[in-house]
Amino acid sequence: MALDGYSETLRRSVAGSILKPRNPIPLDEVTERILAALANPPVVDRRIADQSAPGRAALAILGQSRQPIWKVGHLLTMLAALGSAEGFAPIQALLDAGLLFPVREFEGSSLGGFQQWFGQEPRLSAEVFTLPGVAERAKGDPLGLPNLATPDGPPKSSLPRISDGLEWPLRLAAVGQLVADGAMRTTQTRALFKRDLQRLQTHELLAAAPADHIAILPDIGVLTLFWALGTEQLAVVDGELTLPKVARTQTNRPLTDELVVLLAAIATLEAWDPLLGYRVLENQLSAVPSSAILLLLLLATAPAGDWYQAAPLAAWLWEHHPAWQNGLTVEVQQQRGTPWVESLLLGLFYPLGIVEVVEREGRFIRLSPFGRSLFAGGAKVPEAPAFLQTLMVQPNAEIIAYRQGLTPTLIARLSRFARWKSLGPACTLELTAEQTYRGLESGLTLAGMVQTLNQHGVRPVHAAVMDLLQRWADKRERITVYSSATLVEFLSPGDLDVAISRGMIAVRITDRIGLCADGADPDYKNLRLIGNRDYEAKPTKCIAVDDDGVTLNLDPGQTDLLLEAEIGRLAEPVPSDGNSVRRFRLTPGSLRRAAQSGYKLDDLDVWFAARTGAALPAAGRMFLLGPTAPSSLATKRLVLQVPNPEIADGLMQWPTTRDCIEDRLGSTALAVDESKLAALRAILESLGVKVEFA
Repeated sequence: MALDGYSETLRRSVAGSILKPRNPIPLDEVTERILAALANPPVVDRRIADQSAPGRAALAILGQSRQPIWKVGHLLTMLAALGSAEGFAPIQALLDAGLLFPVREFEGSSLGGFQQWFGQEPRLSAEVFTLPGVAERAKGDPLGLPNLATPDGPPKSSLPRISDGLEWPLRLAAVGQLVADGAMRTTQTRALFKRDLQRLQTHELLAAAPADHIAILPDIGVLTLFWALGTEQLAVVDGELTLPKVARTQTNRPLTDELVVLLAAIATLEAWDPLLGYRVLENQLSAVPSSAILLLLLLATAPAGDWYQAAPLAAWLWEHHPAWQNGLTVEVQQQRGTPWVESLLLGLFYPLGIVEVVEREGRFIRLSPFGRSLFAGGAKVPEAPAFLQTLMVQPNAEIIAYRQGLTPTLIARLSRFARWKSLGPACTLELTAEQTYRGLESGLTLAGMVQTLNQHGVRPVHAAVMDLLQRWADKRERITVYSSATLVEFLSPGDLDVAISRGMIAVRITDRIGLCADGADPDYKNLRLIGNRDYEAKPTKCIAVDDDGVTLNLDPGQTDLLLEAEIGRLAEPVPSDGNSVRRFRLTPGSLRRAAQSGYKLDDLDVWFAARTGAALPAAGRMFLLGPTAPSSLATKRLVLQVPNPEIADGLMQWPTTRDCIEDRLGSTALAVDESKLAALRAILESLGVKVEFA
């Protein structure tokens, strides 16, 4: 915290300016009281009102730019353009009042005064910051800028041209992948090494002009690189531009919020020029940050509907900006900087969606509805309708992404495991082994990647692509352990597919069971619950066996996770007939596979007893034991069918008749020696038992 680096005297001085206390404040309460006052809007409003007009203008610029940190030189330049001739005095007054703070490394040495700090730092390159609450309260202060709108605009029937705002987020994602391939080295003056500069200037994607462009910017790859640094998507580590260890948090924030982040980062663009491209200035500040903000503020002065042309805007900068014209080439100076302004507005701001353009008998420019909501107090622009299914995954592992459905969140997620190949109305990406590895290393899982493709795809991922991803992931995938998790079981695989496509479920456990990302609880308002159970409980009886001995009916209220893993090894699923009861069927093939995987007859009897209440059905035992049983014999025999078992028992017991019988086939069926049939018949008739021939 900046206040921790202040000496006691300086801290009390700042507290006195903000709080104006009647009695001395205890030292241990000073910092807390200062922060409380800066969070109090009425107090902040009064302290802003106490400042001079240039001081209020400096705070208004901080608020309008959405960038709380600025170099002192840029602030002084903009104040000078607004007519201030007081030099450092307004900045000094804001520091004394606690409305600005110095950006400095606090290494144990207390700051005794701001003159001391200015003496330690190069004055123009020194940075100051303000708190968001202060900037927000100050941004409405009038700056006294003129209305430079042209009286003769385009015909009212002209339809303005406006960008979708996705060009720069897409390019920043692509430059992040380029840096992931190899860090960019810089000198102490932030100049790129020649090899890295050539990488940017010859990169097939980054060096190409935007699909929807009016002006083509020079060294657009270099601009994207330093813009990514300004938005903290890249970091400087030991003189190298590389991916930060902790990436900027990606949430489901809308595109407009992402564009505001990009707008705020314009204050950091020092090594690029709209006409000259890559340009490193030594001991001199770039005119881009200050000129860019001033141009936007000029566009905000006219009422909605009025149009501007570049020439009057350039003429105003030519006359009021103290250093801008010194950086222009001779040819551009002869046109009073008009090409420079036009390039900045049409090449930088148009792709951001901040300005809209009509090209009819000249180029006419004005703030778009989004731009007016930022700088002219216009109504907040509603987000464009979401198109969830915007991806088409080709069998050759190429992804077509239609821009209408892309969002900053989806762009960031795709960038983690797929490589951008082209940026147009339909962007293309490619799934590669290397990018898949990077996705896994960044914390994604194979299930998470497939979920993204299925959730946003117009059709499920092709089997060939699934096989590719699986083979790549098998080399790098790791076991994921959840300390606790809620599993969601669906009635059918189709229901689970729908839940995955809607993003409710992240990981597929079985064909019907899944869980949310990180094992968290699902959003129950999107689910219709019919029951719950403890998956850690002991196995219960949950299967009913049909009379055929092979059809197994599952009780949906009693099944558990273990059953899902086991039953697929023993039986085949039966296609659903519209009934909610799930069925499986024992087949010779399924039980043969079970035996090959280690199941023995005793194991199956124990499993069936636990799940059905009885041992393996006879039909199942036959499937299992049939291959190992002795050969069966098929013969023709003469069968005598007697009326009841008592007669059959007697015939088998009496020696006179037993010699005529070969075998007993059942309780009333006897196999008779054909040569002794006549003798047996005579004996039976003597006993009163009649014999008839069928």
